[in-house]
Amino acid sequence: MSTVRPMRIGMIGLGVIAPFFYRAVDDDPSLTLTAVCDLDTAKLDGFAPGVATFTDHRELLASGLVDGVVVTLPNHAHAPVVADVLRAGIHVCCEKPLTVASSDARELTALAEEYGATLFTAFHRRYNSHVRRLAAELPDPAGIERVTSRYQERIEEHTGSDRWYLDIDRCGGGCIIDNGPNALDALETVLGPLTLLDATIGDVRAGVEFCATLELATADGIPVGVDLDWALETGERKDITVHLKDGRVLHADMLDGYTAFKSSLDHEYAGIMADFFETVRGGRDEPDRGPHIVDLVEEAYAVGRTKESRMRMAAKEPVTARMVKLLFHRRTDRGMTLSPWQSRCVRAGDVHELVTTTDRPATPGDRVDRVGFLGFAEFPVGAVIERGDRVHGPDGLIGVVAGFDESHAPNHYNILVDTDRVVSAEDLDLRTTDRLTFSGGTQ
Repeated sequence: MSTVRPMRIGMIGLGVIAPFFYRAVDDDPSLTLTAVCDLDTAKLDGFAPGVATFTDHRELLASGLVDGVVVTLPNHAHAPVVADVLRAGIHVCCEKPLTVASSDARELTALAEEYGATLFTAFHRRYNSHVRRLAAELPDPAGIERVTSRYQERIEEHTGSDRWYLDIDRCGGGCIIDNGPNALDALETVLGPLTLLDATIGDVRAGVEFCATLELATADGIPVGVDLDWALETGERKDITVHLKDGRVLHADMLDGYTAFKSSLDHEYAGIMADFFETVRGGRDEPDRGPHIVDLVEEAYAVGRTKESRMRMAAKEPVTARMVKLLFHRRTDRGMTLSPWQSRCVRAGDVHELVTTTDRPATPGDRVDRVGFLGFAEFPVGAVIERGDRVHGPDGLIGVVAGFDESHAPNHYNILVDTDRVVSAEDLDLRTTDRLTFSGGTQ
């Protein structure tokens, strides 16, 4: 029979995630809950008589009652509170993300080394039974074509009374900083280190993004795509799919077999606490992945927030222009030039020429020769016309705005429209006074 004293655990922050940690500690004979802390005194009721309660985490750290603590606070509080724990020489298991900013994560790493305490980030999906199975059965990277992952849910169903998730100052963002760390860590558990290539955010509400896509690559150059969503209409999807070059598909559905809401979490949080205990007792073979995941999240925001477009968001109202003169001819040697402008403002009453092309101009200065002329259209209200706007006529979609040619400026712009074939007004059976609609801004 072991005579080793169980590791005494304190818990700082008693929000919606805390019960999963309680159960993991209760079920592990190597651990015992000795202290809890929360600013809300109502959350301190109901603990066993031997569990001390605090409203100030610094008093808990000074009590001498804990060997390690679990921090489950709003994201913005992780850095200062974890720093206090490490300075007290106490081991700490911090809910993901470790911090909001990379600079804070590096500071915590330095503090852990200085004070000889364990810094451990809690990524629960790396302990998921299906993720571990996928990691074990994965073939040589040379046989992998691409990998995709979905981490999608309706956030309001998961946060209970913890409204800080929807506050950018306390959460630091939305689905990228909340769901992103678990999705990224699970992928790295299967594939190894990832590098971010691109990020797009969308459905932004009060600065908090409810959807995002991330494009990454493994060290071997395997493309990895991640689809994050906080606004899934029903249920949740959390999975990894590996597409092999031989046509086979390997799949890990993290929720498969766990039919009750959040029922997959219990075995994962048990894995967290068992691993935390082993890391404190025996050390670790590799650095904590928390700071690296913070770097990926910070990089994703640096890319996504600087992009002009947002997924699932209408950036402007559609504008309708009335045909005032029709043109019927086509040419293969027009010699137009794509201007450098992404968009052009048009004033109420402006008239501009509409030109179809199959040349697919993309770079400023590209020559446009194969064209068909639709005619001139009057814009009744001021508007912004952009590359990518969809152009609809009376019978449906005509094409997509490719850009502008200014050979007739300042009299008018030639609005170039990408089409599958060169068409003029006669091909589309346009009539004067027909209306064309320009719409865009939603991906």
